[in-house]
Amino acid sequence: MYIVFDFETTGLDYKTEQVIEIAGAKLDENLNPIGTYNTMVALNEGRTLPQFIRQLTGISAEDLKDGKPEDVAMQELKEFIGDDIVIAQFASFDLSYLSKVLLPERFICTRSMARMLRPTEYASLKNLIKIYGIDNLDPHRAYADVEATIEVFKAQKKECDEQGIEYMNVLIDSNERPLSYVPDNAIVKYMEV
Repeated sequence: MYIVFDFETTGLDYKTEQVIEIAGAKLDENLNPIGTYNTMVALNEGRTLPQFIRQLTGISAEDLKDGKPEDVAMQELKEFIGDDIVIAQFASFDLSYLSKVLLPERFICTRSMARMLRPTEYASLKNLIKIYGIDNLDPHRAYADVEATIEVFKAQKKECDEQGIEYMNVLIDSNERPLSYVPDNAIVKYMEV
């Protein structure tokens, strides 16, 4: 089974920032969704929501007021994931936050898959949904990004499998978007852009 997941956060550094929204979808072996997890996360005491994040996500401090405490939400996500393979669009980022509660044995990065399939194309979720003709009606909201990532993964998995491209635990590092977090079990490949 697979878990496609996404975080919205207060910033990029998992050591100093926090998660504000979590979404996940469990997929069966045929890549059909069979379960979901989605929650808002309350701001930690003394933390404010940066203006940039409010503009990017549309999430306000008011939206987070009744959210779960971060440690509770992350523990629930850990239980939702279990031993399944995790999938994220820019896995280095999402795995950095997940590492606070779980270091998954197996993961797939759809951004890295895109870099291996199309080395000269920009590998953002926004660009990938254009390439594959996928709708994302609410970008930078966790569950909408999960839904888009599922469709991107389905298309890329087929292409990678047909071309014999190995993608399990592979992260592509590049000058365009250097990796800020690398799990111990990652296979890192460098690619100039």
